Amino acid sequence: MDDVKKICPHCGAELKDDATFCPHCGSDKDTGWKEGAESADLELPDYDEIVENEFGQKKKNFSRIASAIIGGILAVVLLIVFTGIV
Repeated sequence: MDDVKKICPHCGAELKDDATFCPHCGSDKDTGWKEGAESADLELPDYDEIVENEFGQKKKNFSRIASAIIGGILAVVLLIVFTGIV
């Protein structure tokens, strides 16, 4: 049996005849195939600010931890070399 197809009025993607929403753009039958939600009225923080808050501090802490580990390893190696343990 051949499925009858229809076209999404929002993005033009091909849909099955019984589709209730478009899997490509998310428009749906119940909302009248409207375009996406309006986000202009939402008070969302700036993307760069979110990235800095979430990842900026961790990156700094990581470099401190990495420096401490490398310094510790270097100290142990120098101690072994100068004391002749190996």
